[in-house]
Amino acid sequence: MLVFLLKRKRFIFSALFLIVLFTGSILNTLLNDGKIRQIRFHADEKGNIVGRPPYAPFTEYVLGSDPFGYDLVHMMVEGAKWTIGITIAIVILRILFSIILASFIYPLNNRIYNCIKTMFEPFTVVPQTIIAYFILFSVLWMPLDGFHTPFWLRASFQVFILVALAIPSLTIHISGEMRHVEKEDFIEVSRTLGSSKRYIFFKHIIPHVYEKWIISFGQQFIQTLQLLAHLGFMKLFFGGTHYPDDDTPPRTISYEWSGVIGGDISYLYSLQPWIVLVPIGFFIVTAISVALINQSVKAYFENKTMVRLKKDN
Repeated sequence: MLVFLLKRKRFIFSALFLIVLFTGSILNTLLNDGKIRQIRFHADEKGNIVGRPPYAPFTEYVLGSDPFGYDLVHMMVEGAKWTIGITIAIVILRILFSIILASFIYPLNNRIYNCIKTMFEPFTVVPQTIIAYFILFSVLWMPLDGFHTPFWLRASFQVFILVALAIPSLTIHISGEMRHVEKEDFIEVSRTLGSSKRYIFFKHIIPHVYEKWIISFGQQFIQTLQLLAHLGFMKLFFGGTHYPDDDTPPRTISYEWSGVIGGDISYLYSLQPWIVLVPIGFFIVTAISVALINQSVKAYFENKTMVRLKKDN
Protein backbone atom coordinates (compact mmCIF):
# COMPACT_ATOMS: atom_id res chain seq x y z
CA MET A 1 0.00 0.00 0.00
CA LEU A 2 2.75 2.44 0.97
CA VAL A 3 4.63 1.82 -2.29
CA PHE A 4 1.47 2.54 -4.29
CA LEU A 5 0.75 5.75 -2.36
CA LEU A 6 4.32 7.03 -2.63
CA LYS A 7 4.03 6.87 -6.42
CA ARG A 8 1.22 9.42 -6.36
CA LYS A 9 2.40 13.03 -6.18
CA ARG A 10 -0.87 14.29 -4.73
CA PHE A 11 -0.46 11.95 -1.77
CA ILE A 12 3.18 12.90 -1.18
CA PHE A 13 2.58 16.67 -1.27
CA SER A 14 -0.57 16.44 0.85
CA ALA A 15 1.02 14.18 3.46
CA LEU A 16 4.17 16.32 3.63
CA PHE A 17 2.11 19.48 4.13
CA LEU A 18 0.24 17.99 7.09
CA ILE A 19 3.30 16.31 8.63
CA VAL A 20 5.54 19.38 8.36
CA LEU A 21 2.82 21.66 9.72
CA PHE A 22 1.99 19.39 12.64
CA THR A 23 5.63 18.64 13.47
CA GLY A 24 6.54 22.33 13.30
CA SER A 25 3.70 23.11 15.71
CA ILE A 26 4.93 20.53 18.23
CA LEU A 27 8.52 21.77 17.94
CA ASN A 28 7.43 25.39 18.43
CA THR A 29 5.72 24.39 21.66
CA LEU A 30 8.68 22.35 22.91
CA LEU A 31 11.50 24.67 21.85
CA ASN A 32 9.83 28.07 21.98
CA ASP A 33 7.20 27.48 24.66
CA GLY A 34 4.49 28.18 22.08
CA LYS A 35 5.45 31.84 21.73
CA ILE A 36 4.69 33.66 18.48
CA ARG A 37 6.78 36.34 16.82
CA GLN A 38 5.39 39.80 17.44
CA ILE A 39 6.24 43.37 16.41
CA ARG A 40 4.21 45.87 18.42
CA PHE A 41 5.25 48.99 16.53
CA HIS A 42 8.11 50.78 14.73
CA ALA A 43 9.57 54.00 16.04
CA ASP A 44 12.06 56.45 14.55
CA GLU A 45 15.16 57.82 16.27
CA LYS A 46 13.08 60.42 18.08
CA GLY A 47 10.70 57.83 19.44
CA ASN A 48 7.83 58.71 17.14
CA ILE A 49 5.72 55.76 16.03
CA VAL A 50 6.11 55.30 12.28
CA GLY A 51 4.50 51.91 11.85
CA ARG A 52 1.98 49.82 13.75
CA PRO A 53 0.09 46.57 13.21
CA PRO A 54 -1.58 45.05 11.40
CA TYR A 55 1.32 44.69 8.96
CA ALA A 56 0.51 43.84 5.34
CA PRO A 57 1.87 40.69 3.67
CA PHE A 58 5.47 40.79 2.42
CA THR A 59 6.38 43.68 4.72
CA GLU A 60 7.36 42.55 8.23
CA TYR A 61 6.13 38.98 7.72
CA VAL A 62 5.48 36.83 4.64
CA LEU A 63 1.69 36.74 5.05
CA GLY A 64 1.35 39.75 7.32
CA SER A 65 0.33 40.07 10.95
CA ASP A 66 -2.85 40.23 12.99
CA PRO A 67 -4.03 43.48 14.72
CA PHE A 68 -1.67 42.80 17.64
CA GLY A 69 1.44 42.38 15.48
CA TYR A 70 1.67 38.58 15.66
CA ASP A 71 3.10 36.77 12.64
CA LEU A 72 0.14 35.02 11.00
CA VAL A 73 2.19 32.14 9.54
CA HIS A 74 3.79 31.52 12.92
CA MET A 75 0.33 31.66 14.50
CA MET A 76 -0.99 29.09 12.04
CA VAL A 77 1.93 26.78 12.77
CA GLU A 78 1.35 27.09 16.52
CA GLY A 79 -2.37 26.36 16.16
CA ALA A 80 -1.86 23.42 13.79
CA LYS A 81 -1.31 20.92 16.60
CA TRP A 82 -4.77 21.75 17.91
CA THR A 83 -6.63 21.94 14.60
CA ILE A 84 -5.02 18.86 13.06
CA GLY A 85 -4.27 16.92 16.24
CA ILE A 86 -7.65 17.38 17.90
CA THR A 87 -9.47 16.64 14.64
CA ILE A 88 -7.53 13.37 14.25
CA ALA A 89 -8.30 12.42 17.86
CA ILE A 90 -12.01 13.18 17.41
CA VAL A 91 -12.22 11.15 14.19
CA ILE A 92 -10.39 8.14 15.68
CA LEU A 93 -12.71 8.12 18.70
CA ARG A 94 -15.78 8.51 16.48
CA ILE A 95 -14.88 5.57 14.28
CA LEU A 96 -13.65 3.38 17.15
CA PHE A 97 -16.78 3.76 19.30
CA SER A 98 -19.06 3.49 16.26
CA ILE A 99 -17.42 0.21 15.23
CA ILE A 100 -17.81 -1.18 18.75
CA LEU A 101 -21.49 -0.22 18.90
CA ALA A 102 -22.14 -1.41 15.35
CA SER A 103 -20.66 -4.83 16.17
CA PHE A 104 -23.37 -5.27 18.82
CA ILE A 105 -26.20 -3.78 16.76
CA TYR A 106 -25.80 -5.40 13.33
CA PRO A 107 -26.74 -9.00 14.42
CA LEU A 108 -30.04 -7.88 16.01
CA ASN A 109 -33.31 -8.89 14.40
CA ASN A 110 -34.91 -6.46 11.98
CA ARG A 111 -37.52 -5.19 14.42
CA ILE A 112 -35.05 -4.16 17.13
CA TYR A 113 -32.53 -2.87 14.58
CA ASN A 114 -35.16 -0.67 12.90
CA CYS A 115 -36.19 0.75 16.30
CA ILE A 116 -32.59 1.70 17.06
CA LYS A 117 -32.23 3.14 13.56
CA THR A 118 -35.36 5.25 14.07
CA MET A 119 -33.97 6.64 17.34
CA PHE A 120 -30.63 7.50 15.73
CA GLU A 121 -32.00 9.02 12.51
CA PRO A 122 -32.73 12.51 13.98
CA PHE A 123 -28.96 12.96 14.42
CA THR A 124 -28.57 12.71 10.63
CA VAL A 125 -31.23 15.40 10.03
CA VAL A 126 -30.57 18.02 12.72
CA PRO A 127 -27.29 19.90 12.01
CA GLN A 128 -24.59 18.90 14.49
CA THR A 129 -23.52 22.55 14.76
CA ILE A 130 -26.83 23.59 16.35
CA ILE A 131 -26.75 20.78 18.92
CA ALA A 132 -23.08 21.40 19.72
CA TYR A 133 -23.65 25.14 20.11
CA PHE A 134 -26.42 24.81 22.70
CA ILE A 135 -24.50 22.16 24.67
CA LEU A 136 -21.11 23.88 24.59
CA PHE A 137 -22.14 27.52 25.03
CA SER A 138 -22.30 27.46 28.82
CA VAL A 139 -18.92 25.73 28.99
CA LEU A 140 -16.90 27.60 26.36
CA TRP A 141 -18.31 31.14 26.73
CA MET A 142 -16.22 32.97 29.34
CA PRO A 143 -18.29 34.37 32.28
CA LEU A 144 -17.81 37.95 33.41
CA ASP A 145 -15.60 36.85 36.30
CA GLY A 146 -13.52 34.49 34.13
CA PHE A 147 -13.47 30.72 33.65
CA HIS A 148 -13.96 28.54 36.70
CA THR A 149 -12.66 25.38 35.00
CA PRO A 150 -9.18 24.69 33.57
CA PHE A 151 -8.51 24.69 29.83
CA TRP A 152 -7.91 20.93 29.61
CA LEU A 153 -11.29 20.16 31.19
CA ARG A 154 -13.19 22.46 28.80
CA ALA A 155 -11.25 21.07 25.82
CA SER A 156 -11.91 17.47 26.92
CA PHE A 157 -15.64 18.15 27.29
CA GLN A 158 -15.75 19.73 23.82
CA VAL A 159 -13.97 16.71 22.32
CA PHE A 160 -16.43 14.40 24.08
CA ILE A 161 -19.43 16.28 22.66
CA LEU A 162 -18.02 16.43 19.12
CA VAL A 163 -17.35 12.70 19.25
CA ALA A 164 -20.74 11.80 20.73
CA LEU A 165 -22.73 13.80 18.16
CA ALA A 166 -21.43 11.74 15.25
CA ILE A 167 -21.64 8.29 16.82
CA PRO A 168 -25.38 7.63 16.22
CA SER A 169 -25.37 8.28 12.47
CA LEU A 170 -21.93 6.72 11.96
CA THR A 171 -22.95 3.62 13.94
CA ILE A 172 -26.02 3.10 11.78
CA HIS A 173 -23.92 3.57 8.64
CA ILE A 174 -21.27 1.04 9.73
CA SER A 175 -23.81 -1.48 11.03
CA GLY A 176 -25.70 -1.21 7.73
CA GLU A 177 -22.54 -2.17 5.85
CA MET A 178 -22.05 -5.12 8.20
CA ARG A 179 -25.63 -6.30 7.71
CA HIS A 180 -25.20 -6.03 3.94
CA VAL A 181 -22.15 -8.32 4.04
CA GLU A 182 -23.93 -10.68 6.41
CA LYS A 183 -26.54 -11.37 3.71
CA GLU A 184 -23.92 -12.67 1.26
CA ASP A 185 -24.02 -16.34 0.30
CA PHE A 186 -20.54 -17.13 1.63
CA ILE A 187 -21.66 -16.08 5.12
CA GLU A 188 -24.49 -18.61 4.99
CA VAL A 189 -22.06 -21.27 3.80
CA SER A 190 -19.74 -20.45 6.70
CA ARG A 191 -22.62 -20.82 9.15
CA THR A 192 -23.58 -24.16 7.62
CA LEU A 193 -20.02 -25.38 8.16
CA GLY A 194 -20.34 -24.55 11.85
CA SER A 195 -18.49 -21.24 12.10
CA SER A 196 -19.18 -19.21 15.22
CA LYS A 197 -20.47 -15.63 15.16
CA ARG A 198 -17.10 -14.36 16.37
CA TYR A 199 -15.28 -16.24 13.61
CA ILE A 200 -17.65 -14.90 10.96
CA PHE A 201 -17.25 -11.36 12.29
CA PHE A 202 -13.44 -11.31 12.32
CA LYS A 203 -12.73 -13.57 9.33
CA HIS A 204 -15.50 -12.59 6.91
CA ILE A 205 -17.25 -9.35 7.81
CA ILE A 206 -14.31 -7.16 8.88
CA PRO A 207 -12.16 -8.03 5.80
CA HIS A 208 -15.05 -6.83 3.60
CA VAL A 209 -15.74 -3.52 5.38
CA TYR A 210 -12.45 -2.33 6.88
CA GLU A 211 -11.53 -0.54 3.65
CA LYS A 212 -14.66 1.60 3.97
CA TRP A 213 -13.70 2.42 7.55
CA ILE A 214 -10.33 3.71 6.39
CA ILE A 215 -11.94 5.83 3.66
CA SER A 216 -14.50 7.17 6.13
CA PHE A 217 -11.60 8.53 8.21
CA GLY A 218 -10.92 11.23 5.63
CA GLN A 219 -14.61 12.01 5.29
CA GLN A 220 -15.03 12.37 9.04
CA PHE A 221 -11.89 14.52 9.21
CA ILE A 222 -13.33 17.05 6.79
CA GLN A 223 -16.72 16.99 8.53
CA THR A 224 -15.04 17.67 11.88
CA LEU A 225 -13.09 20.57 10.37
CA GLN A 226 -16.36 22.02 9.10
CA LEU A 227 -17.98 21.62 12.51
CA LEU A 228 -15.06 23.41 14.20
CA ALA A 229 -15.27 26.18 11.60
CA HIS A 230 -19.01 26.63 12.18
CA LEU A 231 -18.48 26.86 15.93
CA GLY A 232 -15.71 29.38 15.29
CA PHE A 233 -18.08 31.58 13.29
CA MET A 234 -20.45 31.38 16.27
CA LYS A 235 -17.65 32.60 18.56
CA LEU A 236 -17.28 29.27 20.35
CA PHE A 237 -13.55 28.58 20.19
CA PHE A 238 -11.74 25.38 21.10
CA GLY A 239 -11.13 25.27 24.82
CA GLY A 240 -13.02 28.49 25.50
CA THR A 241 -13.84 31.95 24.13
CA HIS A 242 -11.70 34.51 25.94
CA TYR A 243 -12.58 38.20 26.33
CA PRO A 244 -9.49 40.24 27.34
CA ASP A 245 -11.62 43.32 28.01
CA ASP A 246 -14.82 45.05 26.90
CA ASP A 247 -13.10 46.86 24.01
CA THR A 248 -11.29 43.79 22.58
CA PRO A 249 -13.09 41.23 20.42
CA PRO A 250 -13.16 37.60 21.61
CA ARG A 251 -9.90 35.71 21.16
CA THR A 252 -8.93 32.06 21.00
CA ILE A 253 -6.78 30.76 23.83
CA SER A 254 -5.08 27.99 21.83
CA TYR A 255 -4.70 29.69 18.41
CA GLU A 256 -6.78 26.88 16.93
CA TRP A 257 -7.57 27.99 13.37
CA SER A 258 -11.36 28.10 13.63
CA GLY A 259 -11.00 30.34 16.68
CA VAL A 260 -8.61 32.65 14.83
CA ILE A 261 -11.10 32.86 11.94
CA GLY A 262 -14.06 33.50 14.23
CA GLY A 263 -12.22 36.14 16.24
CA ASP A 264 -11.04 38.08 13.18
CA ILE A 265 -13.94 37.48 10.77
CA SER A 266 -14.88 41.17 10.89
CA TYR A 267 -11.67 42.01 9.02
CA LEU A 268 -12.85 40.14 5.93
CA TYR A 269 -14.59 43.26 4.61
CA SER A 270 -12.00 45.74 5.86
CA LEU A 271 -8.77 47.13 4.42
CA GLN A 272 -6.87 44.25 6.11
CA PRO A 273 -8.63 41.13 4.77
CA TRP A 274 -5.44 39.05 4.98
CA ILE A 275 -5.95 38.81 8.76
CA VAL A 276 -8.80 36.34 8.23
CA LEU A 277 -7.95 35.09 4.72
CA VAL A 278 -4.68 33.52 5.91
CA PRO A 279 -6.28 31.16 8.47
CA ILE A 280 -9.12 30.44 6.03
CA GLY A 281 -6.49 29.54 3.43
CA PHE A 282 -4.74 27.14 5.82
CA PHE A 283 -8.11 25.61 6.68
CA ILE A 284 -8.96 25.08 3.00
CA VAL A 285 -5.54 23.68 2.05
CA THR A 286 -5.69 21.24 4.99
CA ALA A 287 -9.15 20.02 3.94
CA ILE A 288 -7.97 19.64 0.32
CA SER A 289 -4.86 17.74 1.46
CA VAL A 290 -6.95 15.27 3.46
CA ALA A 291 -9.34 14.86 0.52
CA LEU A 292 -6.41 14.10 -1.84
CA ILE A 293 -4.98 11.58 0.62
CA ASN A 294 -8.41 9.97 0.85
CA GLN A 295 -8.64 9.78 -2.95
CA SER A 296 -5.22 8.13 -3.11
CA VAL A 297 -6.19 5.52 -0.52
CA LYS A 298 -9.46 4.88 -2.35
CA ALA A 299 -7.56 4.47 -5.63
CA TYR A 300 -5.32 1.89 -3.94
CA PHE A 301 -8.30 -0.17 -2.78
CA GLU A 302 -9.90 0.04 -6.23
CA ASN A 303 -6.65 -1.08 -7.86
CA LYS A 304 -6.37 -3.89 -5.32
CA THR A 305 -9.90 -5.06 -6.19
CA MET A 306 -9.18 -4.99 -9.92
CA VAL A 307 -5.99 -7.04 -9.47
CA ARG A 308 -7.87 -9.60 -7.40
CA LEU A 309 -10.64 -9.90 -10.00
CA LYS A 310 -8.09 -10.43 -12.79
CA LYS A 311 -6.46 -13.22 -10.78
CA ASP A 312 -9.84 -14.86 -10.18
CA ASN A 313 -10.61 -14.77 -13.91
